[in-house]
Amino acid sequence: MRNFHRYEESSVMGWGNRGWLEIIEFILIACTNGALKTHVMYKCNLNSQQVHQYFDFLLSCKLLERKPQSPDSRRFIYKTTTLGRRYMDAYAQIAEIFKPPGTNKKLEPYHSN
Repeated sequence: MRNFHRYEESSVMGWGNRGWLEIIEFILIACTNGALKTHVMYKCNLNSQQVHQYFDFLLSCKLLERKPQSPDSRRFIYKTTTLGRRYMDAYAQIAEIFKPPGTNKKLEPYHSN
């Protein structure tokens, strides 16, 4: 039988492989103050196809917004929206429910300053 007392070391929700909800959380965290797509790709350990699919989804759901880096630039900055911050707060609450008993590991809700 598998030892479930060590699962908190592998990911936020507790299992080895990240699920899409957790990946969305990581992307939104990476974009909190604005980020280029390539920076998010490396921070979240995604390939270009994955990051493209997630960004399309998050933009369509209005969890991310996209703005040109400068008026004449073809590069875009992606930033977490207010709705994206609500997702982050909800995710932190759900992660708290599933944290292993007896651990102090806690995901803090996002609060804008």
